[in-house]
Amino acid sequence: MPFFVSCIYCLFGNGTNILPTKVFALVCNTNFMDVGFCKIIKNCLFDELSVIGLAVSLLFIAFSKEKDEDECIAELRMRSLVWAIIVNYSLLIVVTVFVYDTFYMTFAFIDLFTMLFLFMIKYNIELYKFRRTNNE
Repeated sequence: MPFFVSCIYCLFGNGTNILPTKVFALVCNTNFMDVGFCKIIKNCLFDELSVIGLAVSLLFIAFSKEKDEDECIAELRMRSLVWAIIVNYSLLIVVTVFVYDTFYMTFAFIDLFTMLFLFMIKYNIELYKFRRTNNE
């Protein structure tokens, strides 16, 4: 939850001024024409740490094993992941056709995590239905 909040802050707030430090950049540009390779630049690390933290957290949540993991639950997990990939890329295609400029870049950032969110929602709904029907 803290990484989700910090990513929202970076996206819609002003998270680019937190934790300024010098970092190694493989590729960087100071303006549109000047591209540099393998340089030490000054950058704020808050947004990078937020994205890495959210990605790792979502991966742990999404792919942690259930205490009663079996073939049926593995099948639910696989079908939910396939569903999430199809929905995520369908959404990406629609947004690519109809959304432009900074709104598209905002969506592209959010889309990095959408597949994991969709997977977790679909998987938990399917797991709830599966367990409910098995208990009855």
